[in-house]
Amino acid sequence: MEGNAFDSDARVSVVIPCRNEAPYVAGVLDAIRVQNFAIEEVIIVDGESADGTMEVVHEYAAQHPELPLRIVTAYGANISRALNAGISASRSDITVRMDSHSRPAPDYIRRAVQALGETGATVVGGVWHVSPGGPGHTAAAIAMAVAHPLGAGDAAYRIHSNGRMKRRHVDTVPFGCFRRSHWQRIGGYNEQLPVNEDYEFNYRTRRSGGSVVLDGAIQCEYFARPTLAALARQYFRYGWWKGRMLRQYPRSIRMRQAVPALFLPAWLMLGAAAVLFPSARPIVAVLPALYAAVLVTASVHAAAGEWRLAIPAIAAFLTIHSTWSAGIVSFFLVGRALRTAGSPAAARGPD
Repeated sequence: MEGNAFDSDARVSVVIPCRNEAPYVAGVLDAIRVQNFAIEEVIIVDGESADGTMEVVHEYAAQHPELPLRIVTAYGANISRALNAGISASRSDITVRMDSHSRPAPDYIRRAVQALGETGATVVGGVWHVSPGGPGHTAAAIAMAVAHPLGAGDAAYRIHSNGRMKRRHVDTVPFGCFRRSHWQRIGGYNEQLPVNEDYEFNYRTRRSGGSVVLDGAIQCEYFARPTLAALARQYFRYGWWKGRMLRQYPRSIRMRQAVPALFLPAWLMLGAAAVLFPSARPIVAVLPALYAAVLVTASVHAAAGEWRLAIPAIAAFLTIHSTWSAGIVSFFLVGRALRTAGSPAAARGPD
């Protein structure tokens, strides 16, 4: 993976889609303000926040005039539309897509621009250090679960957070760094997808002949959802919109996505088998027992000696698997019925 030399004079725009992120937005701006690389502009794209987010941003801009902060309004926009609006308004050659729930390391942008030049990649990104999104054992367990192989599969950016991983080609990265010309060439982010937008953007990047590179030295803290209810809503939406993407790009499926997608159908088939074939019940009972053993083992492993976190970790893993599967199954069953009936709810998807 060799490309051009590192361009220390590269012009970079950081684009942050933002809606109702008052508790988090100042934190990401703090992290960007101390970057050890000159930034041309930081663009906050407001999706019609109603919780005081923009008041926080305006106050921050007044307190830190040295930060080249701009605000773009995109009322009612989902993340994809907000990103396209922000990048369209940007003036730089290189875009770094960021998120209010993130805290990039001080050398994040410098390393990203360096990797973009040295590898010749089309999109580069780094690894996540997932932190709890709130206080308490449940929030801590959720953060562990979404960064564990049982919760994240083989998503390298979630499970390789020690910084020792060498640069490697991957299917996707979060918060990518790419040239604006590439964004224009492939038509920007898919505005029909309010989630899974990074994965779909990177999938089209690879289909167009580009490459996606993950660099373990590019590091970012990310805050997980604070409660099981919030986690359930998040993963149901992930599953629903993954179904939408698979309908368009069926070959984009990965094993880490296919296995949890079968979670609920598998339990339904096991239940049906137990009812229809009583003699098979002892065999059918083995699979739930194995799954329970896997949950307990993974939760104890994730807790790493903090035993109070093991039980909420079991709940977090179970929530991830069941709601992701429920989302994708709902898309193909309920969503299909809604589409056939011409309901606008099918196009809008879950909130």
